[in-house]
Amino acid sequence: MTLSSIQTASGMYTIAPFDHRGSLATTLGLDLQTAAGKKTLTQLKILFMQTFSPFCSGVLVDPEYGFPAVEYKAEHCGLIMTLESSGYNDEKTAVPVLMPNWGVEGVKNNFAVAKLLIYYHPQEQNAEQKLKLVMELGESCRKEGVAFLVEPVIFSPNPKAELTQAEFAEAQLQTCQEFQPHCDILKIQYPGDALSCATITAELDVPWILLSRGLHYDEFKEALKVSLENGCKGFAAGRSVWQEISEQKKEDGSLDMNAVQQFLQTTALERLKELIAMTEAAA
Repeated sequence: MTLSSIQTASGMYTIAPFDHRGSLATTLGLDLQTAAGKKTLTQLKILFMQTFSPFCSGVLVDPEYGFPAVEYKAEHCGLIMTLESSGYNDEKTAVPVLMPNWGVEGVKNNFAVAKLLIYYHPQEQNAEQKLKLVMELGESCRKEGVAFLVEPVIFSPNPKAELTQAEFAEAQLQTCQEFQPHCDILKIQYPGDALSCATITAELDVPWILLSRGLHYDEFKEALKVSLENGCKGFAAGRSVWQEISEQKKEDGSLDMNAVQQFLQTTALERLKELIAMTEAAA
């Protein structure tokens, strides 16, 4: 599918991602080695889909636990599907492992846009291999007529030192420049300030959208405001919108799905609608 399938009528991107797997299960105390844990995670993704897809331009799901949710998607809402089997808890230096028996062809057969999450730093040891993977997937997507969304998450190649804001901005800009010839849209962390956002926009020939990376909602809303004012084309907001679901527990410590549903259909949906309104106002 093309990018237009995940855009609003005004050409912006309002995306609800819920392709989280291991990280989400850990947060919620679910054991994915058990049938009960897998079932609960899938039920949760169906709830996400029912709640958010009527309002979003696109949703992002994984084929591993999210497949059953696809049939609940609102008709006008576009679909993005994950290529990587690895997730947020993996070793950042590792080259992403792709889902077995899936790939670009699987994405195409489900009329979706392809997505790859990749931890990256231009100076890291595996940078060349990771860039090669992005190039190969980009080529495959082009051949199959599938739009390709890349989510490069910048990290420090030195485990003993965090990146300074200046180092992060430099690494992010270089990463976007390296990846853009091979994808149709980039989903990136908040560049840090208005100037960094404007610089990314000026350097790119493809659109970029803001990913929430678990920022608290108010922080993300402020970051989105600055980003939209400086060329960002929308958002993909997951945990910032719904991360408090992990607090909805029964007395025995298990997830209270009724309370989760209530939270999603009130607080989370109100937040999402607010982000959508901000994005459309910037169109």
